[in-house]
Amino acid sequence: MRAGREGALAVAVTAAWAIGAALATRFGIWLAMGSVALLCATVVGLLDGERLARLLRPRLTEIVAGAAVGGPMAVATHALYPLVASLAPAAARDTARLYAAFGSVPAPLAALLVLPVVASEELVWRGLVQTLLARRLGPVGAVGWGALVYAAAHAPAGSPVLVAAAAGCGLVWGALRARTAGLVAPFVAHLVWDALLLFAWPL
Repeated sequence: MRAGREGALAVAVTAAWAIGAALATRFGIWLAMGSVALLCATVVGLLDGERLARLLRPRLTEIVAGAAVGGPMAVATHALYPLVASLAPAAARDTARLYAAFGSVPAPLAALLVLPVVASEELVWRGLVQTLLARRLGPVGAVGWGALVYAAAHAPAGSPVLVAAAAGCGLVWGALRARTAGLVAPFVAHLVWDALLLFAWPL
């Protein structure tokens, strides 16, 4: 894909993501943000599928690396949450609202949706946006700015906890993307973290 076209696509999916986040307050997080995530990933895949397919080529070392990061991320989230909740009670209320939003669909359906939504996020943010930023800012700058843009695109949902989680997790997943030069490790880490926090070990 040409650089100019790639940049325009990155701007378009970021704007679409922000619109989906804004609509989540009215239509629900799964319907609004999930639909936008799948739509954006489909467009990115159609326009840049060959390159993304190479980044998604599974290697055992990357799968293990992703699992080895995703699990400790969940542990760290549980370890830090009581401190955050005690210092900022509003964060605890916001977390409860987020769980209610994610619990608005039956658990079996949510479990089915997590996989394609996580895959879509990684294709869009670490596959397209971070790749584009890395060409202009280098790998370190791309990780930082990629996490910032990723968090900002979630801001219209009106949840400071969601924005903070996107920023922190975006840094980790972006670092995995840069370290492994692929999308498998960040995808696995993202999926493990989501699955643990949403289903197996909620806050």
